Amino acid sequence: MKSTWKNALIWCCTIFLTLAAVIAFYFLLLNGSSILKGLNSILKSMASIWLGLGLAYVLDPLIRFGERKLRERNVEQTAARILTILAVLVLIGLLLFLIISRLVPRLGETINGLLSDLPGMQNTFNSYLDRVNEWNPDVYDIIIKMISTATDWINTNLYKTINTITQSFLGLITGIVNLFVALIVLVYAQMSKERFIGQSKKILYAVCHHKGAATWILDIFRQANLIFSGFITGKIIDSVIVGVICFPCLSFLKIHYALLISVVIGVTNIIPVFGPFIGAIPCGVLLLFSHPWEALVFAVYILILQQIDGNIIGPRILGDSTGVSAFWVMVAILLFGNLLGVVGMIVGVPIFATLYYIIKRIVEEELARQGLPTDSMEYVRLERIDENGEMVYLKEEGGKKKSISNRKSLKELALSVKTAVETLQSYIKRKMKK
Repeated sequence: MKSTWKNALIWCCTIFLTLAAVIAFYFLLLNGSSILKGLNSILKSMASIWLGLGLAYVLDPLIRFGERKLRERNVEQTAARILTILAVLVLIGLLLFLIISRLVPRLGETINGLLSDLPGMQNTFNSYLDRVNEWNPDVYDIIIKMISTATDWINTNLYKTINTITQSFLGLITGIVNLFVALIVLVYAQMSKERFIGQSKKILYAVCHHKGAATWILDIFRQANLIFSGFITGKIIDSVIVGVICFPCLSFLKIHYALLISVVIGVTNIIPVFGPFIGAIPCGVLLLFSHPWEALVFAVYILILQQIDGNIIGPRILGDSTGVSAFWVMVAILLFGNLLGVVGMIVGVPIFATLYYIIKRIVEEELARQGLPTDSMEYVRLERIDENGEMVYLKEEGGKKKSISNRKSLKELALSVKTAVETLQSYIKRKMKK
């Protein structure tokens, strides 16, 4: 009788939880956009915290280096960390002071010069249009219609444009406040980082009852930390070097707006692969309308600079920090760029590299357990693996590989996929049992 009531109670709880899950899923479908907006507002309200944690993570190698040097001089650990953090804050303050006192006025002068050159640019553009009209009136009409459409759009959205500029100014003030709060968060995060790490590991081992799986997760996080720290820190250093090199070279070549262009090139260089082009294209168009010959010189210089950066500076700083090929780097940038915008284009590569490492590790551990090679090139000409675990390779017939008719049927292919899934499941079960 007791077991009957117990079974009935279990069934009632199961039905209730199932209905609750269905209702919750239906609610999420109906109010998904509102929930996402709420989460987005929560994340934005914590912007200073995320910025502070990001700064603490990026500056951690520098802080650890300074702390280690002070420890070698027999300075107590807490005192060494406090002195190092203070030195880093002073360094950030000096950098901001130099930017505000030196760079901002020069940028203001450059922008004022650009505004004074706008009439000349307009005359140059009009002369281009006259040449196009002489060459092909149809193309000229298309360009005029596009300009008219753009002008109408600007006039229609003038209020929105002014509103956007106002919001940008307010955003700048908010950004300054967030920066000060972020520096405070940086100090707290650095002073308590060992405690945070210890608490995270304690929670992991408390939640994950299988110690082998918890240890495996910790190894993944350690590798992810190496990937992220190596890539992001190295990319920032690389971008600073590129920006610093760019300014004196452009000044020597007597390119107009050298400082403004150098800042744009240095900032956009943080984005892998596409960053140099994202920064160079608007700068080249700017020079094209004001000083066409300088635009050509600038284009040649940027190609040379990016070759030096991509083949000499970048590899020496970054090394093989991601472990993924150029193809997967491009895939990661496009994928995460569409999902997260500019931030996704920056952090997409280390995120993808971490996922790539996890999959690679699972596959290679399982292959090693089966006594199979882990080198991908060993499988290029593989036809099948027989019942004895021996690898059978494709035979060339008349200088060609086997035809499609000699390859596996769809049924055999489905069986192979099923076997691979079962192998992955068995691997996960073994890890959970450890």
